[in-house]
This record gives sequence, C-alpha cells and structure tokens, in this order.
Amino acid sequence: MPRSISYRVGAILTIAIALSSASSALAISRISSTGQTCAALRQAINSQGAIIVTHPGSRQSGTLYDRYVRDSSYCSAGDVATDDWVPAKDGSCRLYNCQTYEPPFDN
Repeated sequence: MPRSISYRVGAILTIAIALSSASSALAISRISSTGQTCAALRQAINSQGAIIVTHPGSRQSGTLYDRYVRDSSYCSAGDVATDDWVPAKDGSCRLYNCQTYEPPFDN
C-alpha cells in the first residue's frame, strides 16, 4: 500500500474512533428522582459517572433538569463536585453536581 494511502486510512480510522466516542459521551441517562430510591439514583450515577436527574422545582419553575456526577473528575475544568439534595422516592437524597470552585475568603 502506498504511503499516502496508508496515512489517509489511519486518519479516517482516527476520526471514526473520535466520533464514536464523542457520540457515546453525549448519550447520558435521564432519570426522574421521585420515581427512584436514593440508592437507585446513586447506583445509576456510580455506574455511568454522570446522569441527568429530573426533579420538581417550585410552582413557578416546574420540572428541573440537573446533571449529577460520581465525583469531580466528571466536572469541567475549574468546577468541583458539591453536595446537592433532591427529592427521591424514599426521602431526600444527597447527590453531587458540578459547581465553579470558589476558594474560601481569607482576610
């Protein structure tokens, strides 16, 4: 196989692999918090790394959609995983979502 064709095949394979991994990263589960127990929500997050959790907001805001993560490695640069609480089938459930890191204020 001529060298230029070999490079083209390699480039095409690299692009195909990148696109397939990008599309799987975009496929994120969406789960209703009130239809699941806290343990089930945590298990889904632990197995997938991140999920979208829908939960009721106030009367004015309706349904909320938030991304919850296993740990800070699933957050963007400069963000950290912080505690948040959502209603679950069996009560209030502590999960982690990504927030911008703000260092403590020192005098």
